[in-house]
This record gives sequence, C-alpha cells and structure tokens, in this order.
Amino acid sequence: MNKKMKIYIKRIAGVLLVFSLFSCSSGKGKVQKVELLFGPSFLYPTKFTIDVKNKTIEQYSFQNYYQVKEQIDSNSYKVHKKDTLIIHYLKSFRVENENLSAFLAQVENAGLDSTTTHQKMVLDGIGYQITSINNSNDTVYLASNLSSRSTESELEFKILDAFFELAYSSINDYDGVVGLENIQDYFSYGLPIRKSAESPLEYRIWGSLSGCRADNAELVEFLENLPASEPVIFDLRNGSISYCLSEVIDEFSQKKYIYFYGDINAVRAKRIMDEIELAEKNGEVLSALRKDTYETYKRIYNYWLEQSGSNSFLTKDEVLIAVGNK
Repeated sequence: MNKKMKIYIKRIAGVLLVFSLFSCSSGKGKVQKVELLFGPSFLYPTKFTIDVKNKTIEQYSFQNYYQVKEQIDSNSYKVHKKDTLIIHYLKSFRVENENLSAFLAQVENAGLDSTTTHQKMVLDGIGYQITSINNSNDTVYLASNLSSRSTESELEFKILDAFFELAYSSINDYDGVVGLENIQDYFSYGLPIRKSAESPLEYRIWGSLSGCRADNAELVEFLENLPASEPVIFDLRNGSISYCLSEVIDEFSQKKYIYFYGDINAVRAKRIMDEIELAEKNGEVLSALRKDTYETYKRIYNYWLEQSGSNSFLTKDEVLIAVGNK
C-alpha cells in the first residue's frame, strides 16, 4: 500500500469517527416522545404523551364535537353536529428517571420500527394508536383494536404493559388514575386488582368482579394467598364485587382481617338519601317523585348493609377506625 493510499484511508477513518461521535452525541434516532391515543367505546378519547426530554407524562381527555337537537315540530327533530373542542381532563405529571428508563427499554425491546396496523371486526371495544417519535422527528406508529393477549397482539402488549406500569407509577391525581383504570379495563389484564398501599396493606379493585365462586378461581387463589395476620383493605371506589361472591368474601373474612370500602352503589345511595333528608330538615316540601327516589335508594343502601356484613364501610376513614379498634 503506497503512502498516498494510507493517508486517504486515515482521512476516511477520521471522517467516519467524527460522524459516529456526532450521531451519538446528538442522540439521532433515539426516542423522544411516545404517544398513546385511546378511543374506547362509551368513553371520551384520551391521549397520553411521554416526553423523554422533559421527563413528563401528559394525560389529555377530550371530545372534538357535540350534538344538539333542533325541534322541527311537535313530533320530530333533527340533530346538528357542532365541531367544538371540549377538554375534559388535562394534566401533566413528572416521571422518575428509573421508571422512564425502564419504559424506554421495553419500547425499544418491542421493536416498533415501522408503521403497522392490526385490526379485526368488533362491535364495541377500543381502538388505539401507539406512536414513537425520535430526535429526527421520524415517526412510526402501531394502529390497533386488539384487546386480548395472543401471538397476534404480542407487540401491542409489550408496549401496553410498559405503559400502564409507567402511568400508574407517575400519575398521582385521583381523577387521572380513574381515567387510566377505565381504559385498562378494556384490555385483558386478568384480575382487576392492583396493590395501592403497603401499610396497612391495600388493594384497589378497578373493574367488575362478576359471577360466582365457580367463575372466579383466580380471585379465590388471590384471597388464599393474602396474609392472615395483618389487615388487608380493598378500595371499591372504581370497582365492584357481585353479590353472588358474598359467600366467598364471608368465608375469607372469617379466616383473615379483610375490609372493604367505597362501594359505588352504596356511597351514591347514602349521598342522595342524606341530600333529601337535609332538604326536608330545612323545611322543603318533598314532591312525590323525591319521596319515591328516597325510598328507592334506601332499599339499595339497606340491601348493601345486609349483603356486605360488618367488614364493609363507606369510607377509608371508617375502615382505619375499625382496624385501629381491632
């Protein structure tokens, strides 16, 4: 190899090295944003934006239009669509470095490197789009409506699993958590129970536990594995347990220190009863409709009292008093 050729090769190697260092230092190709847009049936669309540079996750629930009725005559009307943006929820939350790094590692491992669409025919369900944006503003996305785990939805759930883990560890506003749970409820995540506190041990039921004992082997196993020597609290404010499972709950309540609070129907019934009682106390003359309403919710509340037993309460404060007394 002659001297000129050696000099040429050294120059090329130098250029390649500089280019390589520049690419690494600029972070070209690295994920800078991940957006997940969910369009569930019966709920408002919600978009989550994970901003890598600012270390935030933004939760944005909205609607792009609403409908108004215009009466034509006494028997008919027509509906107009108003293209107006309505924001129902918009908040941003800090993301810890460790949680963000774990999320990005899972997104990279999923291998979302091209635009992909996975669709199947469904009546009701959830459509969603997962978008990855890098430093060069290159964008790839996965559009899907697959909500059950299968080999076909492996890519979806790699990212969804990482997303829900990141979101629950970052979103610390109650309404935001409820919105997140309501979206997760559209996907096949098994038993809708999540640990929410360590001392005292507390679990949040964020979906419906329906059916009876024969339909809930996973729940029975979960209850079997709960500690027997310390109190365990269940938060029902965004979940429910069918009354057919009362005998299962009673059985384990005899063996363990299990408490429940926040039953949606009971809390609502008690609130409406209290409002009507206060109105009457303040001198309001109750209409027949309000009296009927009161009796209806009284029946709902009393039925809850009969079915729930002595370990169920309306609020967490009531539970903590009961735990303290024990």
